[in-house]
Amino acid sequence: MNLEFHYYILYILCKEAGFSETESRIISYSSQYVDNNLISRQIKTENTVYETIPTQNYGWWDDYNLKNVFIPFHFFPGDMDYPGARRRDGKTNKFNCSPGSSRVKQLLITALKTLDPYRIGIALHTYADSWAHQNFSGMDEDWNTTDPSSFIPHIGHAQMMKKPDDFRGTWEDMRLVDNKISNSERFLKAARMIYKYLRTHNRFGFDDHDVVIEKIKWVSGIDNHLPSSTQDRIFSYIIDENILKYDKYEWYREAVYDNDIDYDDADGLVGYDKILWLKDALLYKTQLSQRPVLKARDGFFDTHYYRWNEAAKAHLNTAKTILKDLYSLRR
Repeated sequence: MNLEFHYYILYILCKEAGFSETESRIISYSSQYVDNNLISRQIKTENTVYETIPTQNYGWWDDYNLKNVFIPFHFFPGDMDYPGARRRDGKTNKFNCSPGSSRVKQLLITALKTLDPYRIGIALHTYADSWAHQNFSGMDEDWNTTDPSSFIPHIGHAQMMKKPDDFRGTWEDMRLVDNKISNSERFLKAARMIYKYLRTHNRFGFDDHDVVIEKIKWVSGIDNHLPSSTQDRIFSYIIDENILKYDKYEWYREAVYDNDIDYDDADGLVGYDKILWLKDALLYKTQLSQRPVLKARDGFFDTHYYRWNEAAKAHLNTAKTILKDLYSLRR
């Protein structure tokens, strides 16, 4: 899934589920930031150097990213007997992602029990991705091949590009017996389940879940087929639902001094992000150049950014515990 679901729709679901405005903002921002946190950073505080972990990366060739980024945050292994995973070749895969699987439910419930909104948001990202990324694995393997003639690596849904993450998208997965895919159907099922989990967490009933889903269908334009573009739909969420616009550098700039980033151009930094990632992959990890040590702002350990990174580390540890039987297969 992308920004539209991970932040804006989740924001709506949180508010409808009874979370405060502040809690809804933290949960939904924490969810989306998983996709924007591409590299690890070293941050000098008064007494130590704090190091973050990446939760998204383009380094498909790196076994570290398979085990510590793709699988635990985006392609959580699911249930092998899920009917929607029936393939034409009859194969199964223990690492295959399936929607709302028993393992990803355990991940989400564990996060909810912590009462930590940052943990909850990150876990909801992984849970939502289990619906969008179903029938793909977080590994580089033939299982993910949708186009045998493609030169794109067969990791996750890379060969399908962004198609599985587009809220209003339709596409075909010719590996499957039932190959006609409607993302809106998948995403609305995910939204319904997320709403039920959040309402239960807040000790409310969820008999009104159909009303909430109808609201999402209306504001996203599914019912009236308008607006058509993702950007137009995001404007609708901001205006109709009074949601703060997402700024991927908001928490970061409040916590860290980094003069290399033009924060006034936060929406146009996709190219910058890729360059930043390339520098990290080609210079710092190969030790051709030293990773810069950034300076923490005052109150760093009280910031959203620090709390989110601590939650990401806890999420990773929980994921590895849940998946320890599968991780032993990857030695």
